[in-house]
Amino acid sequence: MVEKTTKSRAAFNVFNVSFMVIFCLLCLAPLWHIFMSSISDPRTLMMTTGINWLPVGDIQWEAYRMVLNNPGIIMGYFNTILYVIANTLLGLVLTGMAGYVLSCKTKLRLPFTVFLIFTMMFSGGLIPSYMINMNLGLIDNRWAVIIPNATNAFFIIIMKNAFEQLPASIVESAKLDGAGPLKILIHILLPMVKPTFAVIALFLILLRWNSWFHESIYLARSRDLWPLQLVMREILVNNDVGAVTSGEAAAMANLMVQPIRHAVTIVGTLPVLFVYPFIQKYFVAGVTLGGEKG
Repeated sequence: MVEKTTKSRAAFNVFNVSFMVIFCLLCLAPLWHIFMSSISDPRTLMMTTGINWLPVGDIQWEAYRMVLNNPGIIMGYFNTILYVIANTLLGLVLTGMAGYVLSCKTKLRLPFTVFLIFTMMFSGGLIPSYMINMNLGLIDNRWAVIIPNATNAFFIIIMKNAFEQLPASIVESAKLDGAGPLKILIHILLPMVKPTFAVIALFLILLRWNSWFHESIYLARSRDLWPLQLVMREILVNNDVGAVTSGEAAAMANLMVQPIRHAVTIVGTLPVLFVYPFIQKYFVAGVTLGGEKG
């Protein structure tokens, strides 16, 4: 049956499309301004204000050359990618296993669930966490970033709810066929909650990619282990152009402070922008599956 298009519905469609287009442009405008500023002439850029819709002066790619040729940026990229991969894989394993255990009908399910929810509302704070990590030897090494941030209670609760959405008869049938808990989890349940799993993977990737505060505390004396965001913070917040260049290029970097800062922002943002479109189709379905009960 073809639904008849009324004047009110046509007007709503025009308004809806117009609103979404304007909203998308507002979201893209800051990123476009940063990109245009990063390829602008530095002398002309210093004298301009407002949003740059087009490059100011002659187009120059010197800022990107200086950023991408810097060993600190390259090492920061390597460290960030390593942390993202390790945290995501470890986090998915721990979150999936913990969510499955809490979804099973056992006597300890309620106490463990209450314990997890309690940790979401109350925390020991930074000093106790630092003391624990220090006693475990998790200072100034890569494990200081990977292990403490592997997962969190919120993701486990989402996975628990996602598993509880599935019919109990599926697990019972698998047990009658002789499948063990691990086989049931990997081969039967996880493929059925793939959207939720993909959303948690996206959250883990974004959290680790954008993280810098935890690393600034536990990797303070190990600059070679700094992630990209911590290197970017040194450039953007502290205005330390020496983090990008050194030696004779420092004078040129002082002139190109603004283009370098904009180029660093683009370099640190683009990977996430490329990854998100491949996962966003699971986002709505995953949140809905894991966020509803009954």
